[in-house]
Amino acid sequence: MVVRRAIKIITNPEGEEALSFIKKHHQKKPEKTVLHIVGDCMVEYDGRATSFLDWGQRMILLKQDGNVLVHQPVMREPINWQPAGSKTKFYTEEELFVVSTRHMNPSEKMKIRFRTILLIYIAQLRDTSVLRIVGMETDVVDQIVSDPSCIEEGLRIQKREKQVKSGMIDLFGYDKKHVPVIIEVKRSVASISSVHQLRMYVNDIRRDSDHAEVRGILCAPRIPDMVKHLLVDYGLEWQEIERKILLHDDDQRSLKEYF
Repeated sequence: MVVRRAIKIITNPEGEEALSFIKKHHQKKPEKTVLHIVGDCMVEYDGRATSFLDWGQRMILLKQDGNVLVHQPVMREPINWQPAGSKTKFYTEEELFVVSTRHMNPSEKMKIRFRTILLIYIAQLRDTSVLRIVGMETDVVDQIVSDPSCIEEGLRIQKREKQVKSGMIDLFGYDKKHVPVIIEVKRSVASISSVHQLRMYVNDIRRDSDHAEVRGILCAPRIPDMVKHLLVDYGLEWQEIERKILLHDDDQRSLKEYF
């Protein structure tokens, strides 16, 4: 067994040894430790459906919120799982080590029997960070809203996500001559379908307004020549605009603060 502060590891334990290890380091405060078991197991599930998974070497992960995940050596998603709030018991049965989990609402239970255990890993983990995603279309839209001059001088954005008959316009505004402007935003390479989408939006606005002239601008980091030619044919415009990808981490400490 290896013990390093908040990390406890045991390899190749027998059933009773595994039970004693988990009771000592995890079971008293399961909401504060993550438990990882690797071994040869059989899984039975009963709840939303009924399933049986025969013997195989798998990874069992019990998280601090009660989630229980059964992973095979391949694939991203767990082959079996129990949701947050599940209660887990550990015991031995006919020389097998058993992990039994139960979730009350909806009612479902899962029983995992181990005939051999290769590894048990227990750790106290702390993570309060929030996932922040950049590089989406909304980032480009936000960029244009905050600085319309990146498209052209005098542009005024009046509304984002304006509903029309054929869909949802990303940005709607007016240029310096008060001509309506429809802006369709793409986060990567613009395509032919983007042109047709923009054309339909422009036609919708023309039908529903008194303005004889309506401009349509396709914005993307890259617009191929073939797409540009089609835009010209339809009397539409384009603007290649680079995304400003920036992640702000207000909680990040400097090395000086860390040490």
